[in-house]
Amino acid sequence: MQGLIVSATDHKAILGKLSAAFSELPPQLAQAAKAVLDAPEEVAMHSMRRFAARFGIAPTTMIRLAKLAGFDSYDDFRKPFQEALRGGGGFADRAEWLQSLAASGDVGAVVGGMAEASLSNVEAAFRGADARTIASAADTLLRARKVHVVGIGGLYGFATYFAYVTRMMLPDVHLASPAMGSVVDELAGLTARDALLVLSIAPYARETVRTADLAVERRAAVIGVTDSLASPLAQRASHLLVVPAASPQFFPSQTALVAMLETLVAAVVSRGDRSLVSRIKAVDRFREQQGIYWRNSKSEAKLT
Repeated sequence: MQGLIVSATDHKAILGKLSAAFSELPPQLAQAAKAVLDAPEEVAMHSMRRFAARFGIAPTTMIRLAKLAGFDSYDDFRKPFQEALRGGGGFADRAEWLQSLAASGDVGAVVGGMAEASLSNVEAAFRGADARTIASAADTLLRARKVHVVGIGGLYGFATYFAYVTRMMLPDVHLASPAMGSVVDELAGLTARDALLVLSIAPYARETVRTADLAVERRAAVIGVTDSLASPLAQRASHLLVVPAASPQFFPSQTALVAMLETLVAAVVSRGDRSLVSRIKAVDRFREQQGIYWRNSKSEAKLT
């Protein structure tokens, strides 16, 4: 048997070899390898054909990947993942996993605490999320003449991310950056036909509240993404999305905030029309033509 030489139960070794060889794989095999790396539990749970269909991969490509990895068949390739799922090796119960982290020393306790906070925040955000509010916020973004995105201080990077992604599908998205020391200065043209998406996590920035107040005064729609119903945005937002930010470290966790922003983006896509899809395709095509994306030109190679 050539290719990867791994034990029958060591799915982690398979993942490690796939990761190490990923940059050398041709496009189709790279797509299959990425699917396995991103969702190893689904390899265990689903048949080859179902797994392949789930990720848009030809079944024959999965067979090629299995052979490249050193297995005679896809079923043999799948067995280590099934053993891991049955035995908890790599897909362990959440509580057991967190306890093991906390017991592994000072750094382990830190990692365990962060993992617990991040998972709990995301779970709480989605448990408390109202699908109708998310849908309404998405519709507001779709209808807006112009979308302004505001994030002060540490939240500026997340605002940049949201603005970058939504520019691919909405005609006019503006990331508000401080001008002359004030974000408010950039919103002078805000009208009732516009929407303001504003991020705010305690301790709440005074400039954030001023921005929301201006939007309310101008009768623009305000989509507030914040950490509490006690936030100053709670009374100012026409659409309120609450994202817990508890953290054992000195700075609030932003994990749930990112998850909610991505959910809002997904909602915009799902509720948009064909013109939105066409715009995304056009932007992607332009980037492709300009050589923005890195492409692997190396030929197919065996994993070693």
